[in-house]
Amino acid sequence: MKKIHLTIFIIMTFCLTSCFKERIELDLNDQENQKLVVEAWINNLDEQQEIILSLTSNYFDSFEPTYVDDAIVTLSYTTEEYTLQPIGSGVYTMPENWRAEESTTYTLDIDYNNTLYTSTSVMRIMPDAYNIRQVQYNDITDSIALYDIYFDFVENPGEGDGYYGIDYKKGSADGDTLTNGEYINDDFIDGIEFKDATVTDEGYEIGDTVVLELYSIGIEATNFLLDIETEVFREGIFAPPPVNVRSNISNGAVGYFITSGAQRYELMIE
Repeated sequence: MKKIHLTIFIIMTFCLTSCFKERIELDLNDQENQKLVVEAWINNLDEQQEIILSLTSNYFDSFEPTYVDDAIVTLSYTTEEYTLQPIGSGVYTMPENWRAEESTTYTLDIDYNNTLYTSTSVMRIMPDAYNIRQVQYNDITDSIALYDIYFDFVENPGEGDGYYGIDYKKGSADGDTLTNGEYINDDFIDGIEFKDATVTDEGYEIGDTVVLELYSIGIEATNFLLDIETEVFREGIFAPPPVNVRSNISNGAVGYFITSGAQRYELMIE
């Protein structure tokens, strides 16, 4: 699973004395209005797949997640249905040897607190990357050489695709945070060959082993990532008004259910 590490941010609204006089009513998300938070990103990599459930936090509480461990979570597709096993801290796991399949529609059902939350997602094909290489991008006159990772791939023909990519030093936690990566959809690039693509500017050193992960997530999921980026990286008081991050999960849950064909590569900087 690609860990989303989804954080539900509360955007604080404030007044500038002598500037704005309107009265603003804020929903501070009290205990009675908590919503289910779903972090679900299923892929076809050779690793155990899981989802994480929690509740939105009270505005006045310390920022500690309230995990949900008593839901019934099922994943179904074609003629198969699996009940995920809760292992604590809101984590529900698929069987260890289970692997997802590309071009398959998956349905996620979560039965919690007498409410059924549901979502569907199609696992799209992730094209193979090729010509994966290191490129030096800094002047080493007074420092060590630093390198970035570049690659090529051909975008899937047909509209509606979107991609997420990230590279990170093997053994680090940098790959677990969405905002460290990049995403793009095929609104204007349908079916083209990407040359000299790169997703992060980490600055790797000789001897580092770099992991490159690429995910085919669909255009709707890239819009979800755009919502998160817009709300997290706001630009002061002249930024657009805060909006709700979109979700594809029913009955008012927040978060997103993503399935993605994925590719993972490793490259040692030499």
